[in-house]
Amino acid sequence: MDIKVESLTKNYKKEKLDIEVLKDISFTIASGQKIIFNGPSGAGKSTLIHILGLMERPTSGKVYIGNIDCFIGDDKYLCDMRKKNIGFIFQFHYLMPDFTVLENILLPVWSEKNIKFKQAQDILTKVGLLHRQDHFPNMLSGGEQQRVAFARAFINNPKIIFADEPTGNLDKDTGLIIESLLFESSLQTGVTIVLVTHDEKLNSKADRVIKIVNGEICTI
Repeated sequence: MDIKVESLTKNYKKEKLDIEVLKDISFTIASGQKIIFNGPSGAGKSTLIHILGLMERPTSGKVYIGNIDCFIGDDKYLCDMRKKNIGFIFQFHYLMPDFTVLENILLPVWSEKNIKFKQAQDILTKVGLLHRQDHFPNMLSGGEQQRVAFARAFINNPKIIFADEPTGNLDKDTGLIIESLLFESSLQTGVTIVLVTHDEKLNSKADRVIKIVNGEICTI
């Protein structure tokens, strides 16, 4: 699914200050591309993908996903767009502690959980955790929890995956597993990948690297 961004800005109010986080950003991402956003901490990368993922509204500018002007709709409309088209993987897994691994994966599609049950098991098999499906998050290692979060992101067959430093809290070996799963999934399904990372070693795996400094695009 294509993404087109036009003159995007984002400001935050802090006390009496108006802090400009994103400054007149424009770019396009073609369907199926693997894009990396990098740059220093505080550059606005996470804010940007939260807006692209329809979790936060911009101050001004437009985001088109599949030629749809997303922010003309209300919050329910944005929620429906996310559910149908988008998966998220965060730096922290955000698993629900009172739900099993399988239930956590099914949360985004809970109203269809009976239909999606086999698919959830198939994804768990792919990430090597089918034997953990009835376990709770506190029974898993950090790397296993992040693999569950990876599986949850794919349960709604997304057209776009946003990943915000998904390996930032993992050891090197576990991080490599998550990275491999992410890029393999793009090749297998054609899903568009938008990844925020500080790891420049991943740049060679991307179709394009977009560097952001002080809320502006420096290279594209």
